[in-house]
Amino acid sequence: MRAKGLTALLLLTAAAVVLAVLVSNGGGTGATDPQIGTVVLPDVRQKLADVTRMTLIHGDATTTLLRKDGKWIVEEKGGYPADQAKVAQAVRGLADLRYVEAKTRKPDLYARLEVEDAGKKDAKSTLVTVSDDKGSLLGEIIAGKRRIDQLGGGSDGIYVRKPGDAQSWLARGTLELAGDGAQWLDRSIVDVPRDKIKEVALIQPDGSRLDIGHDKPEDALALKGAPADTKLKSDTVLVEPTTALASLTLSDVRPATELPLPESGVSRAEFTTFDGVTFKVALIDQDGKSWARVEVSGGSGDAAKDAQALDAKLRPWVFAIPDYKAKAMRTKLADVTAPPKAS
Repeated sequence: MRAKGLTALLLLTAAAVVLAVLVSNGGGTGATDPQIGTVVLPDVRQKLADVTRMTLIHGDATTTLLRKDGKWIVEEKGGYPADQAKVAQAVRGLADLRYVEAKTRKPDLYARLEVEDAGKKDAKSTLVTVSDDKGSLLGEIIAGKRRIDQLGGGSDGIYVRKPGDAQSWLARGTLELAGDGAQWLDRSIVDVPRDKIKEVALIQPDGSRLDIGHDKPEDALALKGAPADTKLKSDTVLVEPTTALASLTLSDVRPATELPLPESGVSRAEFTTFDGVTFKVALIDQDGKSWARVEVSGGSGDAAKDAQALDAKLRPWVFAIPDYKAKAMRTKLADVTAPPKAS
């Protein structure tokens, strides 16, 4: 009896293992589906070097990424440089997708997997179209909900569906698709560490100004042109304005021709480095954002060449910058000095 019981237990265990394998491969019918394990976008994988355009439609937003002269740009942002690593990772992710398990064919269930037809305002899916420099289509896919390490072994999954095909799938692969053009931008503007800054002049729209500086990097920062009896609120209160150009990033960008400087209401900040390079920043507020126009000049030797190249890169654009950076560039004398004591 014990032998029969052990045999029955072994048979049940074997059946459970077989069932688990079948489920992991998409069920009894999916296990024999010839698409299981195959590449979702074979032409993209085979012609990876030929990919020059990737269009993403998410809700009512369209983002077009173009590769020109070996660099990716965002067409909807005036051709501003994209985050090269991010785009390359997305293209590589598309090429690496492989079918794992067939899912629903019912349109009323697509939304659960976020593989509904793209283009509608409330759609959570993303239609991705990839083509070469001749405009030939290399592949397109509706990308849906991601499943982080859903498949085990450190492999991510994502639900996908081919446009016009009722069958949806769980695919193996990692695919990160930002929602709009601004999220694909190269966010770095400039990075000038505080110890490189010699002088800062912050000029308000009414003409009032705050001047900060020191003669050597190791010297303490001091006010310039302030009355002799002026007292600072603290020993470190002058630091923040001098760090405004450190790791300065953008949240959005527009061609400078689309956002000319008004005649009034412009704040200005001028930063001069110890090697003689000057950064002039003009700040305006529009659409709930602080926009900065940056010009670079001065220096000598290699510093002058670098400044000229940076100016050519930045001058054609205006950048939406973080509020705390804009606030630092608008620091007033009253923000850093203690009020006079009552007599």
